[in-house]
Amino acid sequence: MNFEWTNFYMEFANELLKYKDNRKELIDKMKLIKDINISKITMGDDIAPFSIFALFNYQGIAHHKKINILKSIKNEFKIEVETPKNFDGIPAMNIYKLRFFDTQGQQAKIDIENLWNIFEASINYADNNTNENREAFIKYYNLAKDIKGVNWSLTMGLFWIRPFKYVNLDKTNREYIKFKLPNHSQNIKQLPNGKEYINLCDNLLEDIKNINIKDFPELSYKAWQFSKYDKNKFLQEVYMTDKEYDKLKNLILDKKNIILQGSAGVGKSYAAKRLAYSIIGEKDNERVKMIQFHQSYSYEDFIMGYRPNENGFELKEGVFYKFCEDARNDEGNDYFLIIDEINRGNISKIFGELFMLIENDKRGEEYALELVYKDDEKFFVPENLYIIGLMNTADRSLAMLDYALRRRFIFIDIEPAFNKPQFRKDLESKNIDKDLINKIIEKFTKLNETIKNDKTLGKGYTIGHSYFCNRKNLSKEDYEDIINYEIAPTLREYWFDNEDKAEKEIKELLNI
Repeated sequence: MNFEWTNFYMEFANELLKYKDNRKELIDKMKLIKDINISKITMGDDIAPFSIFALFNYQGIAHHKKINILKSIKNEFKIEVETPKNFDGIPAMNIYKLRFFDTQGQQAKIDIENLWNIFEASINYADNNTNENREAFIKYYNLAKDIKGVNWSLTMGLFWIRPFKYVNLDKTNREYIKFKLPNHSQNIKQLPNGKEYINLCDNLLEDIKNINIKDFPELSYKAWQFSKYDKNKFLQEVYMTDKEYDKLKNLILDKKNIILQGSAGVGKSYAAKRLAYSIIGEKDNERVKMIQFHQSYSYEDFIMGYRPNENGFELKEGVFYKFCEDARNDEGNDYFLIIDEINRGNISKIFGELFMLIENDKRGEEYALELVYKDDEKFFVPENLYIIGLMNTADRSLAMLDYALRRRFIFIDIEPAFNKPQFRKDLESKNIDKDLINKIIEKFTKLNETIKNDKTLGKGYTIGHSYFCNRKNLSKEDYEDIINYEIAPTLREYWFDNEDKAEKEIKELLNI
């Protein structure tokens, strides 16, 4: 961990504050900084202080570019501390939200003034903890938090300029705090007001010591490490080999649309989410969305349609339309839509005229089409959106798959992992009796061979391993409950016309 950036950021904040009442000169000075586009964040001759910090703290900025910007800032603003080269624990803004607020005209001028006021008040209170400074902070924080578009980003800005006093409450930090310090969960369900935020910062500074964290920069770093997700974590959690993972990743990045198919309990949804996390590099559920198709699911649910309200009907955007919008507005990051039970929906009805647009060579604005309900707008699927469908191969109620679906997706089999070394290792790590582990592997391997060789069933009906995963412990009684209440009903359904066969297989599983 290296937090050398903290001194530079605090000193730069001090220098910016000198221009609070001379923002035109500040803009002229910022125009001299290399590798930034100041026009992205200015409003005429006005500019907000946190917007300046956002210019070198956005998602996806190259490391060398950030260093060059800070070197240029050091020279122009005569900052005495060394330019940092490590940026551990620094939260980053969405590149499309660098202005820090969403208002225009006269309201924007008021909002910029309020952002300068909280900028000044937060520095004063952090450096000189008096009642007067505290009250000023609370007053201007409350005004700033209500600015359209600011929301949780306000706490990120405060952390940038005084990282040892103010906690960053972006989504990554909130999730980490909820997990490690659940007694604070209630305090961060919504953006706190000024008084609540100060109290939260003070209390967290004490409580994080109980989890061996000394300050907020370290908390922010640990939160990022906690949410960070890569190939190694995937292989620890999903029963796949290194080679299988590489193949799966390459297929979705190339084709953009895949379907994970397999019987119930093989971990399709579990693997799909973690595949997405591993590609985007973190557990970010704003960029990984899961929905479920069913027989009543429609174009209106998925793309767009009219919905009743108190005045009649209004045009509402569907989940896919909105997710595509999110991806288009964040083109530097990948987005994953996971569709559970994809074969249960009427695909032609759900996608409508847009089905062609999900093809990997039909992405982008070049192939945009008019929408049924919005002929004045053209819609396209962005390059950075990937679709993972999930399909239960043991569902007898389904007809043959639509050929159009098969042509646009790559199908990948997910099979039971009873014979995978990772499965045994996972059970052993939970101190489950080794004899029981051996019996589970032996009996379900044998059962699945029987199912595969049955002409009325086949490998699509095998029993998955997930019945025995995600359990803190597993006793003989637990095992019997799993067989009697979860697996036996499935086997009776499989051999509904051969009761003796079903009971024989159930009895064999219980014979441990």
